[in-house]
Amino acid sequence: MSRSSQFFATQLQKIRSVSLRVAVFALCVATMSPALTAQAQPAVADARRVYAEVQKRLPQLSVSKFIAQRPGVTYKAEGRVWSDTSGIVKIEAIERDDGGDVVSEFFYSNGSLVFVFEAIKGFIDNSNKQVTHSEERYYYQNGKLVEWISGMSKDQSRNTPGSVEFNEVATSRRHASSAFLAAARMATEGRK
Repeated sequence: MSRSSQFFATQLQKIRSVSLRVAVFALCVATMSPALTAQAQPAVADARRVYAEVQKRLPQLSVSKFIAQRPGVTYKAEGRVWSDTSGIVKIEAIERDDGGDVVSEFFYSNGSLVFVFEAIKGFIDNSNKQVTHSEERYYYQNGKLVEWISGMSKDQSRNTPGSVEFNEVATSRRHASSAFLAAARMATEGRK
């Protein structure tokens, strides 16, 4: 079974295991809670600013390609890194398997991770056409994950800061950033 198929099967089991009453209660709490915590608001605003600035400047930035393998993962990622005189500002890593791709974009400001966008893609009906099944947005402040938003467009939901899953994802994304950053630095140093 592919990674993306396993992911969706696991998510489906989680959904089925939650009683309707708990799901309704969680939905009510989520819709009544403030859009962002006070700590997350400046981090999200900063990440959006950095994202917009980097995306606008991509044609002027130096770009290199690299191959990386995260510890504990059997497959390799194809990556690209964009940098300027201040250092690395964006890394894109594509991890492929037979079920589709996981595309992760890491954005940095002054050497610190500020935002990660992750899209999980899969193939349609055994064709070569991929569609995005899931999106995740991770916002960082001072090296710490402060906001994690799941979903696409209007179907987005916040994940609870401090929960076990939130902390596991924070560690996982930080380790992925470190692994890709090390490979990206080697690629940019080889370019000089």
